[in-house]
Amino acid sequence: MNEPALIKVSFSFYPQDMAVLTDRVASLSAAGLKVREATLLRALIHGISPPEMFAHAVLLAAANARKPGPREETYVAGRPTVDLPTDHVKKLDNVADELAQKEVFLANRAFVVRAILRASPSGKELAPLVREFLEAYPYKPRGVSKLRLERKASSGGPS
Repeated sequence: MNEPALIKVSFSFYPQDMAVLTDRVASLSAAGLKVREATLLRALIHGISPPEMFAHAVLLAAANARKPGPREETYVAGRPTVDLPTDHVKKLDNVADELAQKEVFLANRAFVVRAILRASPSGKELAPLVREFLEAYPYKPRGVSKLRLERKASSGGPS
């Protein structure tokens, strides 16, 4: 019961971001690690240091600045939502604030997450980071899944 409160955070993703997210989840599955999109995003936010996040955001901002026309050529394609511990939200906010203070780019949490996602490796290279996250934050069933597991444990057999 002494678990830290989680904050529900949504990110606006463009088609390219959604394609990268889908690719990373598929490549992790091919590498023997089945995770959902939200778990992958949480693992990236957890496992990537603020200086790395800052660097990836600077590179994405620079790439966007070199592009003629709008940053993205299409509209938002998805809004993945994750539950993050307060320190992870602060981590994203601090990186966005640092980008603004250094007059690199006026960024928000979603921009930072898009930058680290687009820069992330796939498959076997990404698997250690995700495994580390899963060890630090093991899956905790909620709702009906939790009730079924409790019922199974109390009856001593399958439900």
